[in-house]
This record gives sequence, C-alpha cells and structure tokens, in this order.
Amino acid sequence: MDDNGDVHFCHRATAVGALLLLHLVVVANAAAHSCDWCTPRHSTVSILPTPTHAAHLTGGACGFGAAPMELNVAAVTADLFRHGHACGACYQLRCRDRRLCGEDGVKVVVADMAKQPQQEGEMNRTAGGSLQFRITEDAFAAMAKQGVSAHELTRQRTLEVDFRRIPCEYRESRRLAVRVEEASRNPTHLAIRFLYQGGQTDIAAVEIAQANATPPSSSYYSSWRYMTRRDGAPGVWTTSRAPAGPLRLRVVVTAGSGGKWLRSDGEVLPADWRPGEVYDTGLRVTDVAVRSCSLSCAIQDMDSDDGEEEELR
Repeated sequence: MDDNGDVHFCHRATAVGALLLLHLVVVANAAAHSCDWCTPRHSTVSILPTPTHAAHLTGGACGFGAAPMELNVAAVTADLFRHGHACGACYQLRCRDRRLCGEDGVKVVVADMAKQPQQEGEMNRTAGGSLQFRITEDAFAAMAKQGVSAHELTRQRTLEVDFRRIPCEYRESRRLAVRVEEASRNPTHLAIRFLYQGGQTDIAAVEIAQANATPPSSSYYSSWRYMTRRDGAPGVWTTSRAPAGPLRLRVVVTAGSGGKWLRSDGEVLPADWRPGEVYDTGLRVTDVAVRSCSLSCAIQDMDSDDGEEEELR
C-alpha cells in the first residue's frame, strides 16, 4: 500500500465492480417503455405556494441552480425524494378527476424536496401518509382536459393524482453533464453533481481516473478512484483523493439491483477544472426500467436487498 492507499482502493474497486457487473442487464432505447402508474391511496399534486418559490425551485435541495432544465420542475415529499436519489428523475402526473383533467397529464423533473406544513404532518400520521408533488401554476394548468380552462383547474390548488416514473427526454444534443461544486479545490478535493441524466435510472456509483493513461498499461486499470455521496447534499459525489487532471469518468446506472458501467471515451474534466463550471461527459443515458418500479412509487426502501430485481431495457 502506498501513501495514498491505492492498493486498498484497487481491491475495493475491483470487488465493487465485479459485484455490479454480475448484474449486467440488457438495454435498449429509452422510448421503449416506462413504469406502470402508481396509484397509492394518498397522493396529491398542488401548486407551489408563491411565484418566488417557483422561480427558485431549481436552486432547491437538488442544487441544479441556473442549469436550464428544459422540463417543468417539481418538489416532492421525502418518501419520493429518497434522500436525494430522485434528483433529476422525471415523472408523469395525471389527476384523478376526469371531469377536469386529461389523460396525458403533465411531465416534470424532480428538483427539490417539499417541506410538509405541520397540519399536513398531523393528517399524515392519522391517514397513513401522503405522497405529494408541488409544481408551478403553469404545470398544474397543463393537466386540464380539452374544454377546461386553466383558471378552472388552478383554482382547485390541490388534486389527487396518479403518477409514474418516465424517461427524461431532453433535446437530442443534450448529454450527461457534471457541474463542479463550489466547495471543490483543484487538484485533490473534487465534488460534482450530474445534470441531464436522461433515461429512467439512478446513478449508483461514480469513479474518476487520469485521462492520460492508456490501455494496456497497468495504470489504466488500477488508477480508478471511487467517489462517495456527500451526506446532507443530495446528488453530490465527492472525493478528497482526486488525481491531477485531466480526468476521465465512469458511472454505474442502475434501476434497483441491476446495473451497468458507462465510461467516458476521454477527458471530461480538464487539468485546470474550476468550481462552478459545467463539463460534458460525452455520455448519453437512455436506459429504462421495464418492471418492478416500486422504488419510484415509494413503496420499497432504496437500500433494501429484498424484492424483485429490476431490469434495464
């Protein structure tokens, strides 16, 4: 083991990689499938309380900031937020009152965690809990069926809703990107957040390595260093042992216990990477969960090993 603990890391990374690759599954285009509708007893969608809140939603718990999301943004309650695993996840919402709402509903991307007022908390303890989406007034109005005015729908303020996880569909030129967080310090301390993930999956593991190593050199296979999720910062991956740049990157995308590696072809972060900058990974995530979408319906714990293994398609 050297002073940086690289030998220990290699053993750990190899073990983790081998375990994840055992679950390698077949993938196809994201347009092929999406989850079934989630129809829990208590699930609602409501309009964000103030225009100011709506305007700053992308600055919420997911920390998307000024990144153009291209989709309607939403805040969700804790069970749906899944400790930040849901950041960037896309949902289709459809209200249950067919007198007011159309079949297609509205599509949103999770950007924040909604705080429940005290009175709602009291109701949840007696009613068995509630899953809630908070969206902008314009997004709420988009659920209206033909012939129903936006005003007629938005005056309801809150409606019962069915929902389902769907593939995030950004414009064709939009690829997975990373933003370097402000707390980063080049070269050793690196914290990143992913933008425009696409598909219908979660990112389960992240590793970085120097981009100038080439196969079949030993450094190419041994230099990958894992990043960890930062506690209290949803969606942020961090390491205090980043090698000097330029850096390449690989991630595991997963939907439950199945997953696969995606690896950048070359440099993602330049040698002079800077906090606050956004860098294109060159990767396009299009994987889709075929069945067992219980995580997205908030009826299975994210860390549980029980239940049916999800497939990617």
